[in-house]
Amino acid sequence: MPNNEGGWRPRGYDGPGWEPPEEPPQGPPPGGGGGGGPGGGSRWSVPGVVAVVAVAVWSVLAYQWTQQNDCELVDSYGLVLSHGTPDPWERCGD
Repeated sequence: MPNNEGGWRPRGYDGPGWEPPEEPPQGPPPGGGGGGGPGGGSRWSVPGVVAVVAVAVWSVLAYQWTQQNDCELVDSYGLVLSHGTPDPWERCGD
């Protein structure tokens, strides 16, 4: 299929009526482009980063309960939600 505008042509077709485009296309690809994620956006989203940071902080606080009061790790996550950080006199069952 002849194409003088540099569009689609069958692979290997160099026949009559086809000329390569004068200039290769410039700029980002169609659909946004430029980023690493879908649609050209960033792979990181603000809610995703906030969730990862929140889980990291929650884990650090739960670890304090396990070290100070010898609590189970699963129990310590619940204690962080109900009591916050441990006081020196608090125990797991209190």
